Amino acid sequence: MHMQSLLPLIFLLLPTYLIRFQLGPVPTTLLEVFILISIGTSLYYNGPNNVWREVKQTLHTNKLLFAGLVLFFLGATLSLFTATNVRAAAGEWKAFYLEPILFFFVLAPALKKNLQQRNLLLALILSGLITAIFAVYQHFTGWLVPDAFWANGTSYRVTAWYGFPNGVGLFLSPLIPLALYLIHSVWYEKKKSNTSHSRENRNPDLLFLALSIVFLFFSIPAIFFAKSTGALVGVAGGIGLLLLLYKKTRWPSVALIAIGVIILFSLPPGNAVRTELLAQDRSGQIRRAIWNETVSLLKDRPLLGAGLASYDDRIVPYHTTVNGEGIEIFHHPHNIFLSIYVNTGLMGLTGFILILIWFYSRSSRLIVHSSPNRVLPIYLMASMTVILVSGLVDSPYIKNDLAILFWLLPALLIATIDSKERIFYSKNPTY
Repeated sequence: MHMQSLLPLIFLLLPTYLIRFQLGPVPTTLLEVFILISIGTSLYYNGPNNVWREVKQTLHTNKLLFAGLVLFFLGATLSLFTATNVRAAAGEWKAFYLEPILFFFVLAPALKKNLQQRNLLLALILSGLITAIFAVYQHFTGWLVPDAFWANGTSYRVTAWYGFPNGVGLFLSPLIPLALYLIHSVWYEKKKSNTSHSRENRNPDLLFLALSIVFLFFSIPAIFFAKSTGALVGVAGGIGLLLLLYKKTRWPSVALIAIGVIILFSLPPGNAVRTELLAQDRSGQIRRAIWNETVSLLKDRPLLGAGLASYDDRIVPYHTTVNGEGIEIFHHPHNIFLSIYVNTGLMGLTGFILILIWFYSRSSRLIVHSSPNRVLPIYLMASMTVILVSGLVDSPYIKNDLAILFWLLPALLIATIDSKERIFYSKNPTY
């Protein structure tokens, strides 16, 4: 299969990580098979030497990313050997670290063509649209909603295919800025241009525009029906960043944010909105207890963390009750930075932070210097901000599809940086 078709197909089928099976003794998923096929296809058509040259060029021109990526991967690899269950840890190492990073090196050179970027984003938005429609349908029918989220009407939450409500918000929320980018690139940029377009070019543009608008129409209700407050706040953070980055909306958005903060703290102490946003409700109290337990664990294991796939084992001695209520032990500490720390140790966390510093600094440089490629980095920053803001109360990386989605953002940024100086695509038209 040609890479131009295979890569969009992978992002269309991100939820297929839920289709699990074994290849001999090795457990795998359908999504993982597609990713490995894409890596193999890249090596076959372009040759290992050309691919390696492209990887070296990417890392040489982005040294901070290189340092962060090496530390992140080494931290995850070392944590594999400190795990309480090496088999489970090996599965996470393969699915959350090795394959997403290898896939990142396949994605970056393949996305230098604007049309390929749009086709991939269109497939991703279509995947999100199908998920959002399913979630909205669940809200009105209850179809396939697990009993734990169906039986109690006061806590009724949709789950789509994921089996848990936050899966809906974690997947859909980072796609919202990307859908807005497609609308921007198709509508506003075409509107500014006085050049004529053939009917052949208009039809794909209309498809990008229509699907993005319909996705936005369904995605917000889907996240709301999942009652994923973290994802909704993340979307607000991403949209807020977009408004701050555009001069025409900068000061009105600052005023709006200030008014919102004043209103929030003016609400009475028992107000439901205030208690939820300030993590004072039951869910917030549970999360704060989890964070305190995790910090206690990390004080005893500051360098190594808990080890891959070992958090729920090693947190047991630190586990406490919440208001006298015994709470289940979760697989992750419901915070992206704590999750990275406990899984990859201090080395992995340092690498992760360096990757984020590189991402925001390079995006900002493109924006500030008024580069002709400045539009996409604005929306990439917004999407990453959605991930990080929602990650304050959840773990939007330690999941097969979310790890791939995370690495898509740096890949798109790499494809945007210094595109005229990069010669790999012209020498390797197979991409």
